[in-house]
Amino acid sequence: TRIAYVNRQGKTYRLVVADSDGYGEQSILTVEAPIMSPAWSPDGSRIAYVSFEQDHAVVYVQHLYTRQRTLVANFSGSNSAPAWAPDGNSLAIVLTRDGSAQIYRVKPDGSGLRRVTFSGAIDTEPVFSPDGKFLLFTSDQGGSVQIYRMPAEGGAVERLTFAGGNNFSPRYSPDGKSFVFAHFVEGKFTIATQDFQSKQMQILTEGGWEKKPSFSPNGKLILFATEAQGRGILATVSSDGRVKQKMFPQEGDIREPIWGPFLKQ
Repeated sequence: TRIAYVNRQGKTYRLVVADSDGYGEQSILTVEAPIMSPAWSPDGSRIAYVSFEQDHAVVYVQHLYTRQRTLVANFSGSNSAPAWAPDGNSLAIVLTRDGSAQIYRVKPDGSGLRRVTFSGAIDTEPVFSPDGKFLLFTSDQGGSVQIYRMPAEGGAVERLTFAGGNNFSPRYSPDGKSFVFAHFVEGKFTIATQDFQSKQMQILTEGGWEKKPSFSPNGKLILFATEAQGRGILATVSSDGRVKQKMFPQEGDIREPIWGPFLKQ
């Protein structure tokens, strides 16, 4: 499997694809503007991401092998947080074109735009369930920032997290039975999981600047961003919280990691 992340050195930002151990890195985009929110297509051939090359957030989809990229969303305001549906035929994105940040569905070529949340709050960071039927997302509609679930086509919204503090950046486990997220409490970000059935939350890390978690395809490890010696690095923790490992890159500031899919031969 492979991972993707953003490497910043000075004013230069690179979108990087690497082996799951952090080695063998390849730059697929190098620009003098921030890059955010890389998201793998289900077949591992494309990455959606947000770039600020046009002085505001714009969503692109880029093919890893041809390097060809497609402009998916460049509406007035912010275009952000792309997430692929499991069939690869659509994306969830977040737009502020109609006021507050809301979730929309769109095809990878930018056609067929359709709004799916109507809260008037800030709804962001959508991610599809493995079967494509639901979206997890982050919202402040209840006052604090919490994680919610709704049908992927739109519909009734259910709040999932209630623990003290704020909760961000949800990602489904590969089996769909739990989700991982960043839990912010008492000035620290920690990585936590929550089971859908029992609703039990488990904190997996000590806490600090720990963000953007995602599961490995087999569900046994969680990749996330953290800091060490004043710069961003990657780290992993086992899904039971017992094994922790930091990955130190050669240089630069590493952010926005995402674990790619298992590539079928």
